[in-house]
Amino acid sequence: MHRISRFFAFILFIPAITSLAACEDSTVEGPNADEITTAVIERFRDDPYAKVGHVENVTKTNAIMDGDEETTVMVRYDLVFDRSVADFADDVTEKGKSAGDLDTVGDTVSEAIDLVKTKMLALKEGEFKAGDRRIVESEIRLVKSEKGWIYRP
Repeated sequence: MHRISRFFAFILFIPAITSLAACEDSTVEGPNADEITTAVIERFRDDPYAKVGHVENVTKTNAIMDGDEETTVMVRYDLVFDRSVADFADDVTEKGKSAGDLDTVGDTVSEAIDLVKTKMLALKEGEFKAGDRRIVESEIRLVKSEKGWIYRP
C-alpha cells in the first residue's frame, strides 16, 4: 500500500514540475548583449566624459519590460579615461588658436562647453588621469524596431 501511495504522489508531482519548467521557458525576449552594448555606447556619445574616455565591459544587471516594444535596462560598465581634463583643455586651446572660419570657431565653442561640463563632473566625482577606470551603473531605454532593439533617450 505504501508503494501505491508513493506512486500516486509521484504522478501528482509531475504536472507541477512541468508547469514550473514551462514558466522558465516563457521568459520575455528582450535586447541581446550586443544591442545593449551598442545602446550604451550611443548614449555615451552625449556624455561630457565622451571627450576624454570610452566604455568597456557593458553588463546587463536587470531589465524592466514596458510592454512588448519597450524596455528599461539596468547596466554596469567601465568608463576608461583616455586622457585627463588638462589634456582635453590643451586640445581645446590649440583648436581655439587655430580657428579661422566660423565652423571651426563653432566647433571650438562646443568643445569648450564640453570641457566645462567635464571639469565640473571631475570636481564633483573626483579627478582622473589617463588609464583610470570607474564603474558606472545606469539605466537605458530601448525600443523594439524592425531591425532589433535600439536606444531612445
